[in-house]
Amino acid sequence: MKLEQIINEKYDYFSEGDQVLAKYLLDHKDEIRNLSITELAERSLSSKSSVLRFAQKLGFSGYTELKNFIRWELVNHQSHQNYSNYGEIILNDVQKTIEALNMNDILKISQEIDQSSNVYLAGTGFLQQNLTIEMQRIFLGLGKNMQVIPLDIRTDLHQLVVEKMTEDDLLFVFSSTGNNPSIKEALAIPLIKKVKIVAITATSHNWLSSHADYSIHIYSDRDPLAGDSGFSSSVFYCIIEMLSYSFFDYKNNKLTNG
Repeated sequence: MKLEQIINEKYDYFSEGDQVLAKYLLDHKDEIRNLSITELAERSLSSKSSVLRFAQKLGFSGYTELKNFIRWELVNHQSHQNYSNYGEIILNDVQKTIEALNMNDILKISQEIDQSSNVYLAGTGFLQQNLTIEMQRIFLGLGKNMQVIPLDIRTDLHQLVVEKMTEDDLLFVFSSTGNNPSIKEALAIPLIKKVKIVAITATSHNWLSSHADYSIHIYSDRDPLAGDSGFSSSVFYCIIEMLSYSFFDYKNNKLTNG
């Protein structure tokens, strides 16, 4: 299991301080393996007690075990790089994902985006939430506003948005496995309200896909249970591009045909 996966699974329950520490850990792995808990606390503008609690929240006994885990992961990653052709892996994943796409569904999704009163975007973890921000940015350039919302049912924003959702709305959900417990909690009310849902996941058979109106499967010949590090984020971004091109063509055809 990789550090990214551990953080991804716990991310919905992080405090703001935890999120800052998580970002620092992911951005400075090479440094952290040689830092004391005091040095990490100073560099991340945190405290020793906060770092210790964060390590324990991730499932480690303390900071030393977390640091040893990062050391092991870096050594393992470096040895893996020596024999992996990442370019071929990424191209293969993207190609098979595109080949498996149901273009009729992509067209229908474009129509749903255009006709829905509100379009919402949500992701289960760090990578998935970055994807929602990118999709929001791209579609804003196409004249379609989309709102990014948290899946954490404890947040005020989630509760406010879900409260006003109707069957005329559309919700995109990005997830690795589609079986995250937080998804089931977060989608309980939208499902009751018959909000249309588009699932974008790295597995073809999962809880989210089975409860969605449309399901897009991200292909990977690696194990999606290995977390976000188990497949390339390029494939997810490729799907966002496909959706944006399809929406652009749909709008142009609509204008041309009156």
